[in-house]
Amino acid sequence: MRLADARIGYAGYSRDFSVPGDRRRFAAYAQIKGLAIAAAGPGRSYDLAYITYNSDLPGWVARKRREGDRLKLVFELVDAYFNQANPIRRLLKGSGRFLLGTESRLSPDLRRTLVAACEAADAVICSTEEQRETISRHNPNVFLSFDHFADELGPPKADYRRSGKLRIVWEGQSTTLPNLQVIREPLNDLRDRVELHVVTDPVIHRYFGRFIAYPALAALNGIECDRHFHRWDRASFSSDVIAGDVAVIPIERSNALWWGKPENKLVLLWQLGMPVLTSATPVYRRVMDSAGLPMTCATAAEWGEQLERLLTAAPATLEAIGRQGREFAERAYSREEFIARFDRAFESIGFST
Repeated sequence: MRLADARIGYAGYSRDFSVPGDRRRFAAYAQIKGLAIAAAGPGRSYDLAYITYNSDLPGWVARKRREGDRLKLVFELVDAYFNQANPIRRLLKGSGRFLLGTESRLSPDLRRTLVAACEAADAVICSTEEQRETISRHNPNVFLSFDHFADELGPPKADYRRSGKLRIVWEGQSTTLPNLQVIREPLNDLRDRVELHVVTDPVIHRYFGRFIAYPALAALNGIECDRHFHRWDRASFSSDVIAGDVAVIPIERSNALWWGKPENKLVLLWQLGMPVLTSATPVYRRVMDSAGLPMTCATAAEWGEQLERLLTAAPATLEAIGRQGREFAERAYSREEFIARFDRAFESIGFST
C-alpha cells in the first residue's frame, strides 16, 4: 500500500500536534510528504497507527494484538526511559499515567509497559545508538530519527564580535534547567567576566509536567554571575540565542534520562551558528567527534578551561567554530536525511513511500 493512501492515526505529544515533539518529528514528516494524519482514536479504523510515549500504550498494545497485521503499529520512543532503573520511580510513573488518564488500563511498571510496546510494534523509532541497542533486545526493527526544525529557526548568527563580558546562553525546557548547576563552580569562578542568559519557560512543574510549579530561576540558586531570563517564544528564541557568544549544554551525570538525551539541542544550536560547549555524554562525545570539534567537558575543571579559552578567543575563532558546527549540522541532519530515515522505517513494514 502507498503510505499516502493509508488511513493514519497519530497518537502524538499534544492534541493539536503543536508541541516540539510533534512538529519536529512525525508531524513534520507527514507535512513534507503530504500525508493526511488525524489524532488517533480508539474507535476508528486505521492502516497505520503511529504512537508516542505520551499515548495510551497498554491500549494500543492490546489493539495491535487483536488486529494483528490489519494494523501496522509504529512506536516512537525518543528519550532514554529505559535508563531509569529506580523501581519506585517506575511504579510511580506507571501508576500516575493511569490515574491521570493517559492510559486506559493500569500498567504500573513503566519499564514493562515500554517493553510491551516495543515488542508489539512493527517498527520502533528512537533517537540514539544507545537506545537502539537496548530496544533491539525487544524488537529487531529499530530506526533512528532526529528533530527537523524546518522554519522554526531564525537567521543564524552572523556577528561574532564581543563587547564586555562573555555572554553564555542556555536554551531549553525549564524542567532541564537544573542541569546548569553542573557548571555553577566555573561560572562562579568567572563571575566578573561572564554573564548567563537562559531562554526558557518561567516556571518548572515538578511532576508530570503539570503539578507543583515553582519559578524557573529558583533552579539557578547558587550561581553568582549576572543572570538574565528570556521567556521562550517561538518567534523570538532564535534571536535570544544568537545574541550570546557561546551556548552551553551541561548535563547532570546522575540523571539517567537526561544523560541519555539525543543530540537535537546541539544540532539546533549549531544550525543557529553558535559555538557550543557540552557535557561529555556518550551522544555528545560521538557527535562532537564527527564534527571535529573538541568541545565536550567531563569535569568542572574542563568546563572552566573551555570557558577561559573562549573568553580570550578572537571573533574570527568563534566564527570558525560556529561555521564548522553549522556546516556539519546542515550536512548530517539535512531535510533529505530526515525524510529518508522515516521512509526506511515505513518501507520496512510494507508501505511504499
